[in-house]
Amino acid sequence: MVFQEPHDIEVLITVLLTRTLIAPFYRAYVDSLHLQGDERVLDYGAGSGAEARFLARRLLAGGGRLTCVDISRVWTRVARWALRRYPNVECKQGEIAALDIPDGAYDAVVVHFVLHDIPARQRPAIVAHLARKMRPGGQLFIREPMQQERGIPAGEIRRLMKEGGLQEGAASITHSRLTGVMFVGVFRKA
Repeated sequence: MVFQEPHDIEVLITVLLTRTLIAPFYRAYVDSLHLQGDERVLDYGAGSGAEARFLARRLLAGGGRLTCVDISRVWTRVARWALRRYPNVECKQGEIAALDIPDGAYDAVVVHFVLHDIPARQRPAIVAHLARKMRPGGQLFIREPMQQERGIPAGEIRRLMKEGGLQEGAASITHSRLTGVMFVGVFRKA
């Protein structure tokens, strides 16, 4: 996969927006997951840690753990800084297939606005790796944009999850002024 690290200005703008104006977007999504707080959660494509802050807070209260994974050295460094006050968080940089993350270790995986950025030919392998990291009965929570120019169709998401061994639990198509049309789904590992 050809990957380009973000520029300093992109990092600055992202951090400023996700800590202020866009924070309610992330908080509401994390609240909608209805996590108990004692889970082990993998945040795949954690980026700046904007969503992970809310996950970490929820999990800290219940003794849960959060592992943030991102391919970017820059975003991983930013996430480590943003999450430095949470002793229940670990940030890992690299490809999911190459990281020392044991199979069956997670109760939940969160994929938020990242799958559409992965080249289509690599998506099946990524989803399969994420499914392996989940324990039986674990859930994969996904929210992705569906715009034609920068998104992923709902049918493709469903196909990828099914091919990865995950069963659809719930799904909807929603709309946000901030992001446009989105697919929101929960998939379960048998």
